Amino acid sequence: MQNNSLDAQVLIVGAGPAGATTAFFLARAGVDVLMIDRAAFPREKPCGDSISPPAVAVLDKMGLLTWVKEKGFAAQNGMFFSSPNLTTARVYPTKTSPYSAYLIPRTEFDLALVQRAQQAGARLRTGVDVRRLERLSDGTALLYGKQAQAEVKISGRLVIAADGGHSSFTRSLGMVPGEADAIAVRRYYEGVQGETGVLELHWEKSVLPAYGYIFHMGNGIANVGSGMFSAEFKRIKPNLHRLLDTFIANNPYAQKALANARPLSRAHGMPFRDDAQNVNPVADNVMLVGEAAGAGNPMSAEGIGPAMINAEFAAEYAAQALRAGDVSAAGLAGYARRFHQQFDDFHRAALLARSALTIPAAVNIAIRAAGKNAQVGALLHDVLLGIQSPAEMLKPGTALKVLFP
Repeated sequence: MQNNSLDAQVLIVGAGPAGATTAFFLARAGVDVLMIDRAAFPREKPCGDSISPPAVAVLDKMGLLTWVKEKGFAAQNGMFFSSPNLTTARVYPTKTSPYSAYLIPRTEFDLALVQRAQQAGARLRTGVDVRRLERLSDGTALLYGKQAQAEVKISGRLVIAADGGHSSFTRSLGMVPGEADAIAVRRYYEGVQGETGVLELHWEKSVLPAYGYIFHMGNGIANVGSGMFSAEFKRIKPNLHRLLDTFIANNPYAQKALANARPLSRAHGMPFRDDAQNVNPVADNVMLVGEAAGAGNPMSAEGIGPAMINAEFAAEYAAQALRAGDVSAAGLAGYARRFHQQFDDFHRAALLARSALTIPAAVNIAIRAAGKNAQVGALLHDVLLGIQSPAEMLKPGTALKVLFP
């Protein structure tokens, strides 16, 4: 039975894709849930805006795939790669997923998810910057924060942290090992030349070990960015905004695409966490979900698909724990096991495969093989979109196809 002194049974800190998706499935299961976010919606969120097939599958379960199609968002239409020596490949997916990827601005995507959660019965409280958690002896969890400079206190039985890869609140819980693993910067442009729906990825030699991308969203609009992983970032300490400009100025494919383009926004940075295998996703009264739990894809720095997959099963385990009346770490242990089953092996394989793609010669070989062998190209495409495990790239048969395409 719900305690009427609570603000909600479940408090979800962060109403992005992980938080709103968790809220939807909990509310649909009859749980009283409150989403809490610093921002008011709609709000801008730096991202590549690529919604992978695993995310689209969850959208379908939420009844939002019709919205995606009615809005006319660009369906992803393959990828175009260039390597440091300017070898190129145009690759397409295999038929392993019944869903297409889409390019959807996060401003619209996140608003749709929040509204869908509200339609299912979840509530939303915005403008609250959650700072810390306190556990009371009666099993209540208290969140303390600020709203319009005033101190606020919100109570619940279970707190789900879904506040992204760079949250001071999640880090304060002591459940994640350190800082985000990657950082990127992106800017929108109009007047961009290129085929709608194509995702361009360029290992541009002038910005290595960073990469550059151009995601063609339709009507001449593109999301253009550059990023790198934290080990290289800490070693080199680059100016990411300057890195993006260097990519655009030096890569011939970026030069062509952006020859007559105009910036629509200033550049925004975005941290990324992908260390799920090192995260403890449960504690007394607490679960971590999505990028806050390091669920992002280490190969592609794509976080929405893993976050939404994670959110769906997190809601299932949270509802079970609430019904059992045990939201201690022991009562949530099933979720921790499921979380690590979902992500650990995938992440370890992805980190190993990713290490090869930081070596220019290896990138040259891989993209040459992807251009010559459609199976290799399709596999690389599907791994980057989270449709297939990176472990497939490490099999001896695949290695032979890469070396001898």
